[in-house]
Amino acid sequence: MKVVSFLKSEAKKAKTLFLVGDIFDFWFEWKHSVPAGGFRVLAALHELKLSGCEIHYLAGNHDGHPGKFLEKEVGLHVTRGSIQAEIDGSRFFIIHGDGAAKGDWGYRILRALVRWKPTESIYRLIHPDFGIWFANRISKASRQHLSKEDKFGLDPYKEYALKKIDQGYDYVIMGHRHKAGYFPHGDGAFLSIGEWIRAGSYGVFENGKLTLNYFKD
Repeated sequence: MKVVSFLKSEAKKAKTLFLVGDIFDFWFEWKHSVPAGGFRVLAALHELKLSGCEIHYLAGNHDGHPGKFLEKEVGLHVTRGSIQAEIDGSRFFIIHGDGAAKGDWGYRILRALVRWKPTESIYRLIHPDFGIWFANRISKASRQHLSKEDKFGLDPYKEYALKKIDQGYDYVIMGHRHKAGYFPHGDGAFLSIGEWIRAGSYGVFENGKLTLNYFKD
């Protein structure tokens, strides 16, 4: 599994790791259950945490229901919003990106609905076996639909990111679109992180420089 291999090799070189959402195709925490499919990734993340790497987990639209398990058992710093960080003197704005495009009202409404506390409480009443199966079917159908129709491309997300840079950030990093791209702007840049299932793309900030990299294997 190339993601696990990456976490056990290249990621160990990092002081801090930012996971920019949709790490899992579906994630939801019941009181006594979590999806079993992510076990190997969670174990590798926990091992990386124990080695001294600080890991920030930013919820995406597929894995937007992180809870106490990821924080207490795995050791991740979890947020559902954006992350503003200063690293080696550079200002970063890190966001998953669902709803960032001006015309992306569908994602904004869906995000508000599925992350609404009553919605989460109702979903926890469903047996995990059915809840996980149902969510995976919906997620698969969504991927198939989006693969046939690229509604926005990267342009509106790029527009959003460049405005953030104009507001004073040096770098903006975004996930969501599953399309990798590096766009310099002034003295900074926008990095669309892409995805790590097929393309295997990820970003590295080292010696004051942000780069777009790919898994070697």
